[in-house]
Amino acid sequence: MSKYSVVFMPDAQTIALIKQMKLNLAEKIGWYNSKNALAHFTIFEFLAEEINETDFCLQLERIASEIKPFNIQCADFDSYENGAFYIKPDEKSTEQMSLLMKQILNESNRIKKSITNTTPHLSIARRLTSEKLEIAQQLFTKIDLNFNVTHLTLRKFDEKAKQFAIYKEFTLLGNPKPIQGSLFNK
Repeated sequence: MSKYSVVFMPDAQTIALIKQMKLNLAEKIGWYNSKNALAHFTIFEFLAEEINETDFCLQLERIASEIKPFNIQCADFDSYENGAFYIKPDEKSTEQMSLLMKQILNESNRIKKSITNTTPHLSIARRLTSEKLEIAQQLFTKIDLNFNVTHLTLRKFDEKAKQFAIYKEFTLLGNPKPIQGSLFNK
């Protein structure tokens, strides 16, 4: 069984910027969870046999083909009680991405999910102690990100690296959804 993750990822420039932020935080507090993860918005995780990859990849490709590329604006940091420190999309971006996440979760109904998420956030760090969280909040106070999301990304867990790695990307094409029964409407 392999572990997979379906995510939206920002553009390469934003990924590089967040990677540098994570390195800056590591200089202050040492190693922490999420330090080496590339910037992403988790939609869901699942376990599956590799033999079934073709099936779920075709499903993800179809879903992606019916989503239009979209823009995300982030202008704030926030944290969760569990010690996660993250970049928060603005209200309009949160609403838009949350709807898309719910759509993907509903339409990927043949994939048995182990973790699901409909609250978009770009994690900087996870499971920080209150002291380390305070350092992160002092280090990062202002952010202004604006980027396009153009793919639905499938990541696969790399056992050696103990990290998810990009496995396949499905281009967001914005094609209209096929209407059932349209073959018979002439």
